[in-house]
Amino acid sequence: MRSRAMMDRIRKFTKWWQRHFPCDRILAQRITKSTVNSTVAFIFCLIPKVRNHLGTEPAMLPLISVMVHPGRRVSGTIQGAIYCMTGLVFGLAYAIFGRFLAQRCLGSTWSTLSELEQYAMHYKRFEAALAILAVFETLMLFVHGWMRSVSHHYFGIVFPLFLVVHFTFMAPLKESSGVIAQSFSSPFYLGIAMSIFWNLILFPEFGSTFLGNASIDALNEIHKAIDESVRFFISMDERESGTLYSGPPITLSKLFKTKTTISKKVQNCLLVLDECIYEISYSYLSPLQLKPIIDLLKPLNMYINGLVNACQLEFILLGSQQNIEGDVMDIGTNKEILYADAAKLLRILDRLKEPVYGLHRYMSECIYISKLILSYAYDVDLSRVDFNDIFPDMNFPTYNHKKELPEDFNVEEHINKLTAALVDFDLTFREEMIHLDIDLLNPNDEMFLLSSFLMNFKQSTQSVISILEHVKDIYSTRKAREKKGWIRGKSLWSTFLSNRRSFKIWLKGNRSTSNVVTENESLRGTFDYDQSNALGGLAVRRPSNEEDDLLGQKTSTAAAPSNNEDSKQLPVTARDIRDSSFISNKAGKKKGYRHLSYYFKMSLISADKFCRKSKAHFRFGFQVAIALMLASFPMFIPKTRHWYVEYRGTWIGFVCILCLEPSVGGTFWVFFLRAVGVIAGSAWSYLSYVAGVNQTNPYLETVVTVFGAVPGFYFLLGTPYVKAAIIQIISIYIVMLAAILPSSNRGSILISFAKRCLAVGYGGVIALVVQLTFFPIKARDQLNEEIAFVCGCISEMELLYASGLEGESLKTSMTDDRYQKFNRISQSAKSALSRAEAYKGLTRQEPRLKGEYTELENVFTQIIFVQRQIVDRMDNVALLRKQYGSGVIEELNSVVYPYRRQMVASLSNCMRAIQEAFLNKTPLPQFLPSARIAHRRLINMVSRALHNRYRSQLEALKPRVVVDKFRDDESSDIEDGLTMKTKNNREKSRGTLPPHEYALKEKFLSWNASSAATEEVIEYVEELLDLTKILVGINEFKYGFLSRPLYEDWAADAVVGFDNFVKTAGKRKRPVSGSEAGDVNSAISRVEEISSGSTISTAEGEQPVAFNKKYTENSGLNLARIASHKIGHDNQDLPINFKNRTYSIGSYRDSVNQLSALSRKKTLGDADSSYFDEEDTSDDELPLALKKIVSHKSKKH
Repeated sequence: MRSRAMMDRIRKFTKWWQRHFPCDRILAQRITKSTVNSTVAFIFCLIPKVRNHLGTEPAMLPLISVMVHPGRRVSGTIQGAIYCMTGLVFGLAYAIFGRFLAQRCLGSTWSTLSELEQYAMHYKRFEAALAILAVFETLMLFVHGWMRSVSHHYFGIVFPLFLVVHFTFMAPLKESSGVIAQSFSSPFYLGIAMSIFWNLILFPEFGSTFLGNASIDALNEIHKAIDESVRFFISMDERESGTLYSGPPITLSKLFKTKTTISKKVQNCLLVLDECIYEISYSYLSPLQLKPIIDLLKPLNMYINGLVNACQLEFILLGSQQNIEGDVMDIGTNKEILYADAAKLLRILDRLKEPVYGLHRYMSECIYISKLILSYAYDVDLSRVDFNDIFPDMNFPTYNHKKELPEDFNVEEHINKLTAALVDFDLTFREEMIHLDIDLLNPNDEMFLLSSFLMNFKQSTQSVISILEHVKDIYSTRKAREKKGWIRGKSLWSTFLSNRRSFKIWLKGNRSTSNVVTENESLRGTFDYDQSNALGGLAVRRPSNEEDDLLGQKTSTAAAPSNNEDSKQLPVTARDIRDSSFISNKAGKKKGYRHLSYYFKMSLISADKFCRKSKAHFRFGFQVAIALMLASFPMFIPKTRHWYVEYRGTWIGFVCILCLEPSVGGTFWVFFLRAVGVIAGSAWSYLSYVAGVNQTNPYLETVVTVFGAVPGFYFLLGTPYVKAAIIQIISIYIVMLAAILPSSNRGSILISFAKRCLAVGYGGVIALVVQLTFFPIKARDQLNEEIAFVCGCISEMELLYASGLEGESLKTSMTDDRYQKFNRISQSAKSALSRAEAYKGLTRQEPRLKGEYTELENVFTQIIFVQRQIVDRMDNVALLRKQYGSGVIEELNSVVYPYRRQMVASLSNCMRAIQEAFLNKTPLPQFLPSARIAHRRLINMVSRALHNRYRSQLEALKPRVVVDKFRDDESSDIEDGLTMKTKNNREKSRGTLPPHEYALKEKFLSWNASSAATEEVIEYVEELLDLTKILVGINEFKYGFLSRPLYEDWAADAVVGFDNFVKTAGKRKRPVSGSEAGDVNSAISRVEEISSGSTISTAEGEQPVAFNKKYTENSGLNLARIASHKIGHDNQDLPINFKNRTYSIGSYRDSVNQLSALSRKKTLGDADSSYFDEEDTSDDELPLALKKIVSHKSKKH
């Protein structure tokens, strides 16, 4: 029993340890390589013969072994080595030049007298020499801060440069340039060579091999997401679940997580592909042959996001029907999809299940074949290839070893079969839809949802076909090279600096996902661990010119002078002009002066523009220079220089520069990490020295250091606490070597321990003080700036997406140039959201006087989530529009463009209002236009236009078998272009498609899919407005009708006094939805038809409410007229009544289950005289808006 209890305890402890400190085989191998490398470097410093060849700074060897650690892939190690050598070369050259000028100030005695003798005999010369060193140090520090602010990519270059210059200027001026060069180049080059050696000898990880593994992992996630999303969509009906697939679908939450997983996997593939430029691989295939497939994964990721979003909408629609018999006014959500007809959607899905299942089954098989071929071509273990067994009738064999693979994969046959299956699916879909008894010319939410799923499903199939074509080329190349034999078939592949792109990546780090990689990940050198939400992550500064280039919002107020040489001048009149040559010479002089003033003005304008553009870089450069000079100024004063050297002053500057971050929160967090790392490392160093019995047993001493380095490298390679781990490992070796190595300021281990702790205390505190006093940059402000920037990006993306707003005729609704700009803005928005996540965590570390940040952090989390969902949906619809176009824009734009423009303007105005609210910290304005109403008006107008066009054909339409007329090539679009029917032209046009055939064209289905996404975007924008109110508040009218939230039903009850109005509201049932397609002129949507029978809500739900939820429960009217409100609540959702205040009277949000007549039936402000009761004169004095509401209610009752 005791043994069993002990085993249970051990098992529980193991699970706890694995959960809190996870470690896989790859991480263990990397920790082993790094520990061996640093231990060998430390042993070299202990051997006198080796130490004599390292110069005067042998302690640099273990430091470099940690900075350029081998615990990464070969490509990452080589990259770090190149950066380190670059910083070493420039640092040595700069430091030797500065020391050369300082030595010239000392005269001929610089090589014969020590610094103490120079201080006693040549004080002025010595002071001048140190002043020159101080100037060079200040310039170097400013450049260091500037480069780190420009890009974290340069940290691997400027940090070795700082080490060389800072430690060199602390060296005695008596030493020659040769000694200085040897003292720093020898340990640097030896440490770099050792890192590369151990990286290649112990568990080598080649980037080209890992690229194949990363690609297979990404394809596994994509395969799983496609299978699960399609199964989820067509298996939502519980009565029919399990008939087609083997097992029920996964939950929506798990399906939703696949979006983030796939995005990270694809980004990881891109990063590894960029890493491969530093490697020379020997294999059958070049790593660059995978680039076309990796590029195809990005649009495929967007299509999968569209599939998941469609599943989410379907879940909302079908899930809402379970509560339909309950209280119809007790629904917490307010989404357009709730007003769709679930029965109609299920009826359509019943007809389309079999075609979707057939295409899905064959597409899944083709994805599996692609993974098998890529695994074979790039020597990936077949155990990494996942096989989804969700199809009960699929008998495709699985393979576990390469020997089991068939001799030949007939890829061409699979491509042809999948293409034919896609064509058959198109025809079957249209035939099934035409045979259904539904009106396809009336755009509705059911068709929007169905089109969103089908278009993304078809485009996913097209992407799989494109992947198969590239896989076919890779497979044929691999087979051809294998026939040549092992020696002749394999080749050396090198892409290092072979083209302009690789050189640009090396120089600027301009990767496609460079804004996502942080400074911690650059130091770690690996990007395959998920630490995006960790507390230790630091943000990457947004490029200063990104907002100007992408959004064009910041324009300089300085106007450039005109450079018009031929500009006319005012005539110069003179009464007596006796000497014309004198006048011409004078004019020539004026012209010369004008040229000089022009260039002078242009230079001033350019300098002003550069300073504005580089304001953040100047700021951080000055911070670094000021902080380091405050920490290191004794080394440039003759009287205190010797004392500063004795107290290890170089350690103070070393810690200070590592604690400085571009934000206050980052500096606080890094200072805490550095302090913990220094104290832990120094304590372990003291323990190791004591275990070695004061250097009498160096073997035991070295073994003990290993046990301290292993957890340090674990935190360095496997956690986000990179900067604490680096300083901890370095402190272990530096403190011990300070007590072991013979030098002029050698002390005991306790003195070294104290000096190290003094360095972190003094240097870290100076970094904090400088960050708080000199140009402080708060993470909260940066968080607001990033959120505002994303709002501007969304607004700009909407304007790019909505082309033809002035009514111009367009053949292509989304051109390539427009889409490329859209894609750039989208990538910038996603990078800004990643930075906002990091700043959100850093804000928690900042000192705050306005209360706790915990509640506000939850609001910021929701805001970032909502913005990410908006960008996700806009990416999907823009890609669909680029592929298929838009039937409404390209053929009906002359009729509907005012309605499109109103909707786009409403969205853009809301996003700009939110942007300015975050930037200026001002409340939202009183009135914000409703994009929801504008979008419903647009849909109604499209329906009216289609019915007017096909009015004469609707009655004669009969079900029939269709042929393949629906391909949207250019010729068919021109041939089948539609023209609006007029009263004088009722005859059938030969160039016009039958009505249902037009509604099933891919262009129109693409518009349906974009409408579904637009509805979601509008809903998310409204939610974003509500969240913004919590942070900045909202202005309200102080007096008048709009000062109170008067709603339609409440106002009618309050003024006219319908006594039985509320009593009969709860007894009414939701009517069965019907179709009113014949009423073309009114263009009433189906959502309005549902709400027309029940447009009543309880009086309690319609009462005016306060912004704070705790005052709304069981309270009476609160009509306090306040200019602005700021709200906050204890981590609770916003009350429904609070959300109703977003818009003015008659808006969409007045009730959950009904839509107001003002918002649903009338378009562009058209008034209907039937709203007014001419016989009733009792309410003549009422306001116009209220009179409309009352009359409308009287008409309905």
